[in-house]
Amino acid sequence: MLTVFPSGPVAMPKFLGLWFAYLLLIGLFVAYLAGHTMAPGAPYRAVFRVAGTAAFLVYALGPLVNGIWKGLPWSVALKEAFDGLIYSLLAAGTFGWLWPR
Repeated sequence: MLTVFPSGPVAMPKFLGLWFAYLLLIGLFVAYLAGHTMAPGAPYRAVFRVAGTAAFLVYALGPLVNGIWKGLPWSVALKEAFDGLIYSLLAAGTFGWLWPR
């Protein structure tokens, strides 16, 4: 596989905007799942566990598919999964912190 970009400078604002939209979309679905799983006033650890698990499925396990189907080296796929673990912990902490009391 080969990804070809147009010649010239990289359109970083476009890519960052798309990444932010991606994060919001994942946050929306994690919020949907957490909202239907737990009531307002749920303990922080319960919210952290549910939101963190849902976010981990997307952020950390999703990139592993690239190692299977796209031939991405496993060392790179596992580094992406580790990044996903960090993202999911941040998302879980944020949901636990902001969960309605």
